[in-house]
Amino acid sequence: MRSMRSTLALSAALCAALFALLALSACGGEPGIERVDVTWVSLDPPPRWGLYPGYRQEVQFKSRSAYRVDVHSGGKVVTGGTVGDTGSSLVFLPAAGARDIEAQAAGRDALTIYATLKNDKGESRRLVCLKVERKDDKIWFEVPKQ
Repeated sequence: MRSMRSTLALSAALCAALFALLALSACGGEPGIERVDVTWVSLDPPPRWGLYPGYRQEVQFKSRSAYRVDVHSGGKVVTGGTVGDTGSSLVFLPAAGARDIEAQAAGRDALTIYATLKNDKGESRRLVCLKVERKDDKIWFEVPKQ
């Protein structure tokens, strides 16, 4: 009798785990930001950071610096651009031929960069891919969790 209960409990746990796995795989069709590479192109050699969702990188800020941004989704770079300092504010310029990427200024010292990704069905999803903030002699790059 005891082994029958153990078998039933184990079967129920396995079924629950299988159901959870199937539910997670059904959500896998939604596009998402896997990583954002930030390359400080104003330095030689240019340092590069691979930022994953939830990561934040703080670096020393130098006036008139430029940072290349490459957005990864589906195992490849899907879009990108350059964050630059004009001396008075931060600006974003999409890369030549880049699509579905834009920035919104949050004052003169902060930017939020958005990428619009499409799933297998062609449905679009606009995501925050990078937040940039400058303060005094520091600049932060953050990829928010989605």
